Amino acid sequence: MKSVFPYVILFSLTLAFRIATALPLEQAGYMDASYAIHIAEQLARGRGFTEEVLWNYLDNPAGLPHPSNLYWMPLPALLIAPFFALLGVSYRVAQIPFVLLSSLLPLVAFYLSRKIFARDDYAWAAALFTTFSGFFTIYWVSPDNFAPFALTGSLCLYFVARGIERVGAEAPGSGGAGEFFTAGIFAGLSHLSRADGLLLLALPPLALLIRATCSLALQVEGTPHGSKFTLRVSRFAVSCLRLTAYCLLGYLLVMSPWFARNYLAIGTPLPSAGAKTMWLTNYDELFRLADDLTPARYLASGVGAILAGKANAALQNLFILAFSSLVLFLAPFALIGMWRSRQRIEFQVSGLYALLLYLVMTLAFTFPSWRGTLFHSMSALVPFFAVAVPPGLDAAIEWIARRRRAWNARQAARVFRFGFVVLAAFFSVYLYGNAVWGGMTGNPTEIPLWNQRHAAYPAIARWLDEHARPADWVIVVDPPTFYNASHRRAIVTPTDSVEAVLVAARQYGARYLVLEYDHPRPLRDLYRERIEVAGLARVAEFRDGLGKPTFLFEVSP
Repeated sequence: MKSVFPYVILFSLTLAFRIATALPLEQAGYMDASYAIHIAEQLARGRGFTEEVLWNYLDNPAGLPHPSNLYWMPLPALLIAPFFALLGVSYRVAQIPFVLLSSLLPLVAFYLSRKIFARDDYAWAAALFTTFSGFFTIYWVSPDNFAPFALTGSLCLYFVARGIERVGAEAPGSGGAGEFFTAGIFAGLSHLSRADGLLLLALPPLALLIRATCSLALQVEGTPHGSKFTLRVSRFAVSCLRLTAYCLLGYLLVMSPWFARNYLAIGTPLPSAGAKTMWLTNYDELFRLADDLTPARYLASGVGAILAGKANAALQNLFILAFSSLVLFLAPFALIGMWRSRQRIEFQVSGLYALLLYLVMTLAFTFPSWRGTLFHSMSALVPFFAVAVPPGLDAAIEWIARRRRAWNARQAARVFRFGFVVLAAFFSVYLYGNAVWGGMTGNPTEIPLWNQRHAAYPAIARWLDEHARPADWVIVVDPPTFYNASHRRAIVTPTDSVEAVLVAARQYGARYLVLEYDHPRPLRDLYRERIEVAGLARVAEFRDGLGKPTFLFEVSP
């Protein structure tokens, strides 16, 4: 009972904080969360995995309804759907599973810290740093994949570490089989949360290979490579293959039903649309109507442009990886703590995942990576970084104390740990408040407050109900959010050109274009009323959350 009590207290404390940060939010706030709500509603109403919106044209969609979740994965919608079926469709109901799941994440940090350092003071600090986790604060309670991926991804990393620990240097018998099977289950759940969760499946064989190679190098150093060495290599190879198979089995147990659904819906278990984002030359091309995201076009952009894009992503992603997972001032101590505890398998595995994630995102998915993809995926690292902070802080204090003899290092460590937890809570609330209500520095003129985003959509929906037919589709920057406000089919505004907007309207039968302040660059002159376009007639004007105009155009047939 004594060992359970801290977890109950910690869960209750975190849950109270999550509820407090969930209640002021009145809407999804961004497209990913709106899409999860839309698909959850489809499921709750018995329509299956179908979507009434097109937010990209990557798979050359024929029309609507369209098979859903061919880019974003289905677990967030699956978590929401039962609550919609029981309690009705609303944003507040959609938040429930994510409030609960994100309240479990500090428990992972508490358990990890206890296991690694056997100190409750470290464990409490690590757990509270996970509770008050800076930029993630507002996203933990949003109906998106942050909370489920953070929980399943961190547990996958933990069980990989436990499996390698069980295997030991000699890779005996069946050691680690259960841990790797469990890691596979959590890798499957992570993939069901995010497409790049597939990276976690690569982690067990890679970690086993590195561990085995290092172990063998130590064992044979200075000895001839005879039959005993060959036998050891064979045993390690067989053990790695066997344990990888256990992991793959757990993964397939979770993912096979989804692969079967995809095969029945589109003829392949893994959609290819997401892979096309490797060939973007800028982020806005994700929403192109033209089907021209190919390696040839990408290479034609020139070596200089390609290298410049990857260099920019490398710097942006390094900053995101280093500073976004925790409150900014904790990052150096997390790095120190991980380095000092680098012999711990938990930090080796999580560090390997961080490196793999950084390289794949930077080199392959260059433009989506620093526009949110990496930030989503590194949520699985939050507990590990938080666990590394207390020992890193103590190491820094000890270093200072040796130079300032008046310091009592042990007392200073307690004071700084408490003070940093308070500061983490303060900055987390500040960042959250700045997004919801505006902060001391004022609200940026380019970004509306959370509850004011897409403020014009309900008014546009009412206008359309009065003046348009129920079957009239709309072209808009954020189709899922517009559908949730209007329950009217919508497709995304193409970023190719004004001509592409007209082509999309006629190809899919859309009758109206919503042109708002956040619009594709090729439509800038149309938004600023510098040009008139044949086939587009402005029929209404609205105001968004920043007080800027939003125009509604009717498209001529």
